[in-house]
Amino acid sequence: MVNRRDVLTAGSLFALAPQAALSMARSTDQAGEEYLLANQNIIDWSYGMKPLFCVAYIDPGIKGQEGQEAAVAKYPIAIVPQDDRKRFRVWRERVRQLNPDIKLLGYQMVIEETSVPGPGHRHLNKVDNGWVESPTGHTPTVTYRTNVSEKRKRIYDPRKKSWQDGFLESCLSLTESGDFDGLFLDQCTVYLAASLSPSTRTEMRESLGKTLFQLRALLPRTLIVGNSSYSWPALNGEMNEGRSKDLPKECAVDAARIVPRLEMFQFYYSEKTKHKVADMFRLALQNRAFFGSTVNAQTAGWLVEFDNVLGQYDITAREQY
Repeated sequence: MVNRRDVLTAGSLFALAPQAALSMARSTDQAGEEYLLANQNIIDWSYGMKPLFCVAYIDPGIKGQEGQEAAVAKYPIAIVPQDDRKRFRVWRERVRQLNPDIKLLGYQMVIEETSVPGPGHRHLNKVDNGWVESPTGHTPTVTYRTNVSEKRKRIYDPRKKSWQDGFLESCLSLTESGDFDGLFLDQCTVYLAASLSPSTRTEMRESLGKTLFQLRALLPRTLIVGNSSYSWPALNGEMNEGRSKDLPKECAVDAARIVPRLEMFQFYYSEKTKHKVADMFRLALQNRAFFGSTVNAQTAGWLVEFDNVLGQYDITAREQY
């Protein structure tokens, strides 16, 4: 079994695939190649894993969220909180005990103020003078509204070195903790509210892209996925949240991408839309994207639709790069 620290420091993304499967892929003979060409229902881009992931922003100390370790452990990849309080560390270890091969991606905010606990966010919160500021001194914010509250969060300016340094330190603090196999970068984007002109928006996007290349140089073999509609060549891929019409464009092969590809498509369903899960999964597979589907980010569960759709495919660990 590949040590998860090796995935972060010395291995390649191909270490995600079982070694036996990779050996079989390397020894594929001519007949096997002909079979792959003839059979269109081949998944040969998911490194031998079922192309599924789980968003599990679960607090095991909250009643109603506890006891979901077995559900999370069914997935090959899970996006989890970076919180380093004892109950979260114990929870992650229980998940690993149930599935030693699972890849846990630590959640890290990129471009906005956050109060989410954890070592990475503690570093980010130390950034001084990193906010977007208008010529009049106004600091733009993004607003999150619920039925009971409203929160306004300031936006970081990726052109500022203070943010660049703080963000890189944040990411390194997660990978060095040994708790995670990779990073999930939330809000890996440039907000319209933060860019006062097209030229400013271009500058911010270029600066964010350069910082991500710096991150990749520091972590050359780490699995890093961003929550973004942009395509960032330094990342392994991006998550599309429910924008099914944009999936073909966002998952198109990016010739500039410098690392193995791992795209994600997340579909949150309700009772009225659950009938769409199977079709959304097929859409993800058509675009070579890992698929996740749940009612919310605090509820993990394995849907029968996953097995029904996967039953129509063969998964192989053929190398792509």
